[in-house]
Amino acid sequence: YYVMPYCEGRTLADVLRADGALPVARALAIAEPMLETLQHAHEHGLVHRDVKPDNILIDDATGRPLLVDFGIVKYLDGAAGHTQTGFIVGTPLYMSPEQAVGHHDVDARADIYAMGVVLFQMITGAPPFEGDDSQQIVSRHLHQPVPVATLSSDRVPPWLAAIIVRCLAKHPDDRYPSARAVLDALRAGREAMAGSAARAVAAASDDDTPTTEMPRARRGTGRRRTLVGLGLVAAVGVLWASARPRASLLVHNRLTEPIALTLGDTGYTIGPGDSLSLPVRARQGLEAHWAMVRPAGSTGRMLGAALEGSIVSGDVRGVVREVVDATRDGRRRFSPMIVNGSRNRLRASVVSGRDTTECGCSIAPGDSIRLGYYALEPGSVVRVHAAARATGRFAVHAASVDSATGAVVFRVSDASLAASPTPARRAPARQAPARERAAAPSNPLETFLPVR
Repeated sequence: YYVMPYCEGRTLADVLRADGALPVARALAIAEPMLETLQHAHEHGLVHRDVKPDNILIDDATGRPLLVDFGIVKYLDGAAGHTQTGFIVGTPLYMSPEQAVGHHDVDARADIYAMGVVLFQMITGAPPFEGDDSQQIVSRHLHQPVPVATLSSDRVPPWLAAIIVRCLAKHPDDRYPSARAVLDALRAGREAMAGSAARAVAAASDDDTPTTEMPRARRGTGRRRTLVGLGLVAAVGVLWASARPRASLLVHNRLTEPIALTLGDTGYTIGPGDSLSLPVRARQGLEAHWAMVRPAGSTGRMLGAALEGSIVSGDVRGVVREVVDATRDGRRRFSPMIVNGSRNRLRASVVSGRDTTECGCSIAPGDSIRLGYYALEPGSVVRVHAAARATGRFAVHAASVDSATGAVVFRVSDASLAASPTPARRAPARQAPARERAAAPSNPLETFLPVR
């Protein structure tokens, strides 16, 4: 027998179904331990071959991700056919091209490809290649390029998009050589991003601390008294400084889009799910303004409603916290995301209350797009339109909308697109025979009012 630990929590698949695309920081916090796990397995000659969100557990107690289900693992140094099951193994959505065509020399780089798919899904909310059946999905893994347009958004740093694209290279030689190499690239990008943010905060805090000139000591004051006095002043100053909370503004962005924050003459951008802390002058008034960076459709039209607000404090003492979420002013809002898993190019419209908004966007097969924010009213609906009169209608239920972010994801497949019925041609009115017309009573108003 063997003993296993009990892990209470959700799978990454459950998290993605509930939350949609994850903030970059959260996605990296899951990906990095997974890469460490894969590196350890690869060093011991094991290839997992089924890395996917359903096989990644998130421990509720620690938040630590765990890789499970080594049921179709391959031994790199094992005999030929040692772990073969007689057919292609793996999950098509996350399967590398060489694994999909049944190559027997699949190595650790197949797991790197699968991690690239998982990273793509965590960042965008959907896998890069979807389809109606396994054959269609495998064909897209083999032949279609990575949908880079889906990664080209303000919330995805260019360095992270480049790492994901390299992980998803069709040929194993074009990918990272090891899980350790991917991990090092992610950490280098994350540290560079943190360094840029720190430099921005440091630049904003320059000349922000007022200085006061100390009065000169009177002539005749003894050296000993001066030293004792300075020592007491220094001690009191240290105690006061350590006890005094530093004045700062802390802004949390829980929206699905970046926000532009203006404090004084300086502007900052806070990504979705990120936070920014800025030093401010203590015991003085504070006034800042934020505005959401609205997404744009393929025609350049801004999507959804404008969200903005002000942060005002008359006397700053300690930390001023501001949480920007989808429930501003006590009103709930939703931010729909369309994931196009169909074979058609889609258009979208959003119905919120009595307002219908045509998004003016064109969503290519395999791409996804967020449509901005809308008031969550009873009867809210997202409609998608394809060629040949095919349409899809998705009701927006309050229970499916994240209460903080407002995010709700709609995955469109060919099966969810129904052809609109062609309006039936009206049959010509039956004309009564001449004998019946002659027998009918005359009505002088029949040319103006219908005869009942």
